[in-house]
Amino acid sequence: MNVRAVDLPELRAELASFASSAAGASYWEEHAETVDYYQRTATDGDHLGNAVRDALNGDLFAVSGPMGELAATASQSLGLFDMEVQDLPTPAGVLVFEQPPQLLHGVDDSTPIVIHGATWTAGDDGEGGYVWIIPIAEQGAHSHLLLGGPALLPFSMADYLASVGRSEFTREKNLFDHLITTMRAAWLLMQQPLAEETEVQPDRAVRKRLRRIGHEPAPVRLIELRRPKSSGGQGDGDREYHHQWIVRGHWRQQWYPARQVHRPVWIAPHVKGPEGAPLIGGEKVNFLKR
Repeated sequence: MNVRAVDLPELRAELASFASSAAGASYWEEHAETVDYYQRTATDGDHLGNAVRDALNGDLFAVSGPMGELAATASQSLGLFDMEVQDLPTPAGVLVFEQPPQLLHGVDDSTPIVIHGATWTAGDDGEGGYVWIIPIAEQGAHSHLLLGGPALLPFSMADYLASVGRSEFTREKNLFDHLITTMRAAWLLMQQPLAEETEVQPDRAVRKRLRRIGHEPAPVRLIELRRPKSSGGQGDGDREYHHQWIVRGHWRQQWYPARQVHRPVWIAPHVKGPEGAPLIGGEKVNFLKR
């Protein structure tokens, strides 16, 4: 199942209806009673339900297939950093990947789970803040999308590692850890020049159906990957180069004076060196223009 940008307003309404129902209240209460983390933090079902409903009231985002794949790939090398609410595209939101990226490989499970996105809402506990993240997933033979159990992600990475009982970060993660790192990468990428945003309005039939069930139609912000410009030239500074070489995609720390913080910025793969010079590792470079 793939969710298109135009499908998101009705999907949000469906999830919101469940979150506000008696079945939803029972679902959150069950999570609060069975998950050790909620018990340790004295988080009850009402608290979880309120977090989910707040998250679902946020702005709507749809991430295109290439952008989602980039987020999943770039997340694998994304370093640790303490988040702030400014690192989120909005304090609350609903995001779906139009083509769900592969977040976890080699899992042998009789009830496979496909992550389609997540909804989130930020808060402040007076010690740096946090964000609730609720997966939007497709599980096993279900023909509709489900909300997963909310998880609290402290903005402080030290607090996050403590909350999951670790002293250091490891790349051996479960499915939810992969979702967290992919969402963090997506949030960063969405606010960088490589992202192109367009607004998708629900069509007339969708608007009528939403209003009939008491939901006001809202636009969806479609996030697509802007085609990078080629980077040629002589290289850095005044140094003269006689070859071209491929620079792999990577994160670079950039200073934001207004916020007084460093934040990772994704540098897309590109070719450097003087145009026409031989490529290290090969004599010819073919570019595919779309």
